[in-house]
Amino acid sequence: MRTDWQPVLMICYIFMFMFVAKLLKEKLGIFKSIVFPTSLLAGFLGLIFGPGVLGRLSLTIGNFKIPLGLQYNFAFYESILFFFMIIGFVSLTLTERQNKQNKTSLDCGLFIVSGYVMQGLIGLSVMYVMVGTFWPDFFTGLGLLLPLSFGQGAGLAGSIGKSWDLQTNIGYIQQFGLTLAASGLIVGGIVGVIMLNYYIRKYNLKPVKLKDLKGVQTRSIDFTTPNEINFYDNLMVQIVWLAFVLLMTFIVSYLFYNAMLPLGKVGKTISDLILGFGFIFGIFIAMGLRGILRILESRGHRANALIDDYMMRNISSFSLNVMITASIMAINVSSIKQYLPALILLILFGTIGTIIYSHYFGKYVFRNNPAHYILAIFGMLTGVAATGLALLRGVDPDLETDTSDNAVVLGSAIATPIGIPMMAVLSLPTIAYTDNSPIYEYITIIALAVYLVILVGWLVIRVKKRAKI
Repeated sequence: MRTDWQPVLMICYIFMFMFVAKLLKEKLGIFKSIVFPTSLLAGFLGLIFGPGVLGRLSLTIGNFKIPLGLQYNFAFYESILFFFMIIGFVSLTLTERQNKQNKTSLDCGLFIVSGYVMQGLIGLSVMYVMVGTFWPDFFTGLGLLLPLSFGQGAGLAGSIGKSWDLQTNIGYIQQFGLTLAASGLIVGGIVGVIMLNYYIRKYNLKPVKLKDLKGVQTRSIDFTTPNEINFYDNLMVQIVWLAFVLLMTFIVSYLFYNAMLPLGKVGKTISDLILGFGFIFGIFIAMGLRGILRILESRGHRANALIDDYMMRNISSFSLNVMITASIMAINVSSIKQYLPALILLILFGTIGTIIYSHYFGKYVFRNNPAHYILAIFGMLTGVAATGLALLRGVDPDLETDTSDNAVVLGSAIATPIGIPMMAVLSLPTIAYTDNSPIYEYITIIALAVYLVILVGWLVIRVKKRAKI
């Protein structure tokens, strides 16, 4: 029998757990009352039944015993997580933005990034206290995984965690990031629903129970494709574009990685960090490709039609759902005991800090529909965009306000370049650890504090200017 059925079976099990998770969400009332993504539930099913059950699974038909079990490989699911994250972000970047930026969308972008920075400061503060009191052996850089996990999801937390493991030889940082990201999704779903009910009472909003929101709706979709490409071949064209961007992403990542190595230890640290930023290279390459297609379109070539926005969005949604499921299945439960105290404290203080920041500063910044914006952004700061949208639908079921466009679509896009300075400090904690140089830790926390002041000050100035109009 062919041995290469192993990876195929491991991929099949991702979708098997997704199918079971969808059935459970449809049939069990508790999942209709909280925000719990299907992909997250599928991941937990895989986490529970994967290593212990799949390795022993078999099917007997007549005299034949078919071994459906597998040698469970956590690293394989980590690879699925990494590459599907790149595909998800690249396909989303390749779609055309029909919405136009406005003042509120810029406010949302600034608010989202300031929330990341706030979470980073909370995480580092918690770790500094832990290391200075009861657990001196912990890596303080784990605190920066709070915004990477809560705010930006398992993909980035897993990638950066793996690069930090390579730099420090600690071994459990990636697992810590994946576990923290899964915890963030749970916080977003459960605590988010509590906040939803609070705002419904506070602002006398028309209550919309999440379990009453219809998940299955139908609509007609019109496709526009070049005459030379029929509907079915159009999917192939989209995959070709993605393959091209992935190839270029590999080349650029490889060049950057090797260009840093001659710089010595600092270069090696930066090189290892680059391994976790493949998706950023992919995003910039996709943006460049879209720009080239726009130029060709303006010169009379039918270039833009070669990328189908509807299909690309569906590819993005599919990829990010696979990413979330794989991120949970990549968690090795036996390793959690190594970092359990840090995990519990970061979840606790990260959740409290995000609630306070979103609620009080959100009311100040967003004067129109404050509950809508606070719920959407809280969901994004603890889970994924889908979490924010699900909470928003609790008060705006048909998304009739502009909150979804400003906060989820445009706000996320604007947050990407604004967040680059924060990404620039991610290598400092590992340098502090490997070189035993506390000065880099001081630089990290000072840089984050200064950037938070800048972002909050920028928002306050914008709010005051609008109040004078």
